[in-house]
Parts: sequence; C-alpha cells; structure tokens
Amino acid sequence: MSHETEPSAVPLGWCCIQAGHREKYGIPRALERVGALDCLVTDLWAPPDSLVSRLARGRVARRIRDRFSPDLPREKVMAFSTRAFGWELRAGGRGLRGDARTGAHTAWWSAVATHALPRALRPTTGFVFGYCYEAAEPFQAAVALGLTPVLGQIDPGPAEDRKVTAIVGRWPQYRTPFKPGSAAYYAAWRHECQLARHVLVNSEWSRRALVEEGIPAGKIVTCPLVYDPPVEAAGWTRSYPERFSADRPLRVLFLGQCILRKGIAETIAAARSLSDRPVEFTLVGNTDIADFDRHFGRARIRHVPRVSRADCQAFYQAADVFLFPTHSDGFGLTQLEAQAWKLPIVASRFCAEVVRGGATGLLLDEVSERDIGAAVGYLLDHPSELSAMSARVEPWRFDLGQLGRQLAALSPAGGRDP
Repeated sequence: MSHETEPSAVPLGWCCIQAGHREKYGIPRALERVGALDCLVTDLWAPPDSLVSRLARGRVARRIRDRFSPDLPREKVMAFSTRAFGWELRAGGRGLRGDARTGAHTAWWSAVATHALPRALRPTTGFVFGYCYEAAEPFQAAVALGLTPVLGQIDPGPAEDRKVTAIVGRWPQYRTPFKPGSAAYYAAWRHECQLARHVLVNSEWSRRALVEEGIPAGKIVTCPLVYDPPVEAAGWTRSYPERFSADRPLRVLFLGQCILRKGIAETIAAARSLSDRPVEFTLVGNTDIADFDRHFGRARIRHVPRVSRADCQAFYQAADVFLFPTHSDGFGLTQLEAQAWKLPIVASRFCAEVVRGGATGLLLDEVSERDIGAAVGYLLDHPSELSAMSARVEPWRFDLGQLGRQLAALSPAGGRDP
C-alpha cells in the first residue's frame, strides 16, 4: 500500500536510516528536538544497561558507548545489534579488509535497512533520510512508498577525489594506498542524488563541488554542523609570550588524519623550512603514509599516532595555534573543537567557513609550503596577534534546535521549497 500523505496542518515526520553514529546522531537528535522524528533505523544500539554495554571492555567498550544517545527515545529506535555483530564476525572470518569490507558492509546494510523501512514508518512519516554511498536501495523503496528522500552528503563528492588524485601525483615520495572511487561507485551516488528531493551539505565548499558535478543547485541545502563545546572549555583563556624563543617556541597543532588530502605533505615541508626558527609542530592522528616519520628531516615535529577523543583536549589546551590546511573537507569539525579552546586557526578555504580571516585566524588561498610557512612565520613574529585573535573567538552558534527547524521546513516531494 502506498504511504502517500494527504495535505494536512500536521508536520510530516522523518525516518532516519543511519549505520554508525556519525555526527553523534545529529540529524535524528535535531529532528527529535523539534518533534519531527518518527524513527531511527540503525545497525547497533547500545544503551548503558544493555548486555553488550555491560560485557564490552577496553577500546571495544569505548566504541560501543558511542552507539547510544539519551536524546533519542528507545521506542523510536529500530536496531539490528545482533545481526550487526554477526556480520562483523563473518567479515573477520572471511578476512575482509579495506574497500572490500566497506563495500560488503554497505551492501549488507542497504538490504537490511530497505527491508526494515516499511515496518519503521508511522502514519505521519513523509521523509526518509540517509547518508550518501549507502542510500540508493532504501531511497528506491521510499519513492515507491510515496515518501520524500533526503540525502546527507558527507563529503564534496567526485570533485574531491579528482583533487586528491592530483595531490598524490604531486607527492610521489609519500607512498599512500589512496584510490579514488570507481565509476560504478559514483554512478550509484548519482542515482542517490537523482532519487533525493533534497541533498544536505555542510559547507559552501561542498555545495560548489556538487553543483560542479551537475547536481541541481535547487536540491542542495547547506546545514552547518552542530557542535557542543566541552564544559571544561567554558571560560578558557590563553596567554602568549612577548616573543617566542628556543625555550618557549611557537606550538603549532595539526590534529586529524595525517594524510595527503588534509595537507600533511605541505605541512611537513613548511615545518622543514622553519627548522631554524623557534617553532615546533605536533601532528596528532593516524596516517596511511608508509615510513611517515622519515619525511620529517630536521624539522621539529612530534607525531602522536593514536589518541582518544578525551585525550585530544590536552593537545588543544597546550597549543598556540591550530593548523587546518585541508585540500578538501565537507566541513572540518576539528576547527570547532579548536575554537572551543580559544585557539587561533590557520585554515584553507576548501572547507567550512569557520575562521574569520585576520580576526580569529588566517586563511590560506593555496595549500602550499610557501603559504603555510608564511602564515606560521607571521604569527611567530607577531605573538600579540595570536593573543588578539584568541580573544575574538566566539562560541559556535548553530544548535540542534536550529538544525531541526531547518530540516522540518523542507518541502516534500512534489511540493515547493519554502
């Protein structure tokens, strides 16, 4: 039976399909905040009193704890925890790794979610939300049921892949296993975009990249990320010396994946060019680059490959400036994390517009050794600028209620955009 909706004053509800805990379940939490969530269909759900939460230990326990949000009523969550664990065990037994594992999981989850969709719907449901690269099959079912698909685009799409492919060619000495998405991969993505009534992106950079790929601009809706600063950051203030020296160097923090897309090669090159100046770089995050440390040369670089989310706070606290020289990011959440700790930021323009250039940090027109080195060198010579920038940093002002209202205002299939 078709799930067509009659014109009504009652707002249409949403069914969210989401494997994993991306953005800490930000979309369903925002919809619940404004009373628009009908159901969350997810792979693993682990309330604190569940058996899986009580039995888990170590790193597994930390990962399991992320698969729950107290903001979401249990009666609105349809989870497949036992089947998800079973799939993981079978995948491990088959030796699935990397892209093969990701592809197999996407196929499994798409089938599970599609089968579950009719049972998850409520009489009020009008929208079905899903993240890109795993939504084609559920969206086809949603359209057949008369529902409105809404796609969450997590990255700038094939434009980013082309850019990273060029960067990999530019830095052959950094051996990396990066491979762009296949033609079939992006054909499936284009089908998702075609089925979707709305495509949500997190930044103007992503919006432009999708328009470049031929996605109609009228479909694209820019929704910034929601971020709640840690309570420990409230009232945090910074102090800087009158000048930096060998005993008190400028402390530059690069936190995130240490990969070519994030500008790590240019960062290391800039650090090497500044090896005779009182500046030290701390790189925090995993890398896929072979023999990573051998590229550091004489530069004052410390690499910390694996830290917990809680441990990241100490690195933000200890730094003088945050470096985010990404070649392409759908948003760049670490900018908000750094900002919460009053850190000035040096960022590229190829991500969300968080930094106010000259006010709360510096913007890079180009991700290059020269531009990164010049920005860091300027701050090295002008500590008072860092102090002024830190004082101007303001809290991020986009919350769950704002996101929920933006989503609830979207038009259904066949309707007009508000």
